[in-house]
Amino acid sequence: MNVTTHGVRFDRLRDTRHLEARSAREHADWLAWLELGGTAARTLDAYERTCAALLNRYPEKAVDEFTDGDIMDLLLTFPAKSRRIRKAHLSSFFKWARLTRRIDANPMDMLPTIKRTAQPVIEIFTEAEEAALTSLPSPDGQLMTLLFEVGLRKSEATHLRARRLDLDDRLVIVKEGAKGSKDRVVHMTAKCWKACAELLLLDGLDPDSYLWYDKPGGGWAHRVRRSKPIGDTSFGRWWTRCLYEADVEYRKPHTARHTFATRWRQRGLDLDKLQQLMGHSSVATTSDLYVHTTIREIAAQMDSLTGDRS
Repeated sequence: MNVTTHGVRFDRLRDTRHLEARSAREHADWLAWLELGGTAARTLDAYERTCAALLNRYPEKAVDEFTDGDIMDLLLTFPAKSRRIRKAHLSSFFKWARLTRRIDANPMDMLPTIKRTAQPVIEIFTEAEEAALTSLPSPDGQLMTLLFEVGLRKSEATHLRARRLDLDDRLVIVKEGAKGSKDRVVHMTAKCWKACAELLLLDGLDPDSYLWYDKPGGGWAHRVRRSKPIGDTSFGRWWTRCLYEADVEYRKPHTARHTFATRWRQRGLDLDKLQQLMGHSSVATTSDLYVHTTIREIAAQMDSLTGDRS
């Protein structure tokens, strides 16, 4: 059973002891302040959870009584890889408290900098693999082109309707399924425009049709349905089948989004513009999570510098 508070759906089984804490009023006011400022519901939920843990740990403390030691004590209870983001949640709370003059000094200022967890080397599709996938028979090749040319998340792809393809102005409008309700508009490259035009024409899609199709009843010989978003399981089957038919080594669907971002960064697109295309709230997210130098690129550059091209 769920209840909506500050625009966020909370599980009634969640620990609610923090609502009785001495700093509960400030905690609620802070969440309301963030919501009024347009913070996404998912972000509010994450912030609420972290700060609730602080209030549960020190229920008798007023907001101006928390010390850097209290906060460090709490942060050490979280897994090492999540401490940096948890610290950011708490920083938002105490920054707000300082801004609204509820505290005279910010205890977060006394905490050490938490280093970023090293990001794994993430593989992207090669240009040859991308070409094989985007050259699949219609409509699969056109749908693959959309993934690689627009940088869609899976949820955005499964909810994308024909009405969101503006061929006149060469725009893909990403709205339904966007993470954190961050709508965005992506320019169609010539390759993307051609794929979208073919998809709309060859499949005879009306404005309300979803682009990704399903075939109820099992098997790919059944009638195509586009009246509602394709489910995660069906999308997974579609993705796996396409990679198999293109003879491409399996990677997760999100790898297409990684490839989109990395390609445009390699072409020289500025990070702030790439951030807008990706729908990120921070350039750091774009840089840290989606723009990668691949092992193949490093190897090619090393061979070039040493003259070893064998």
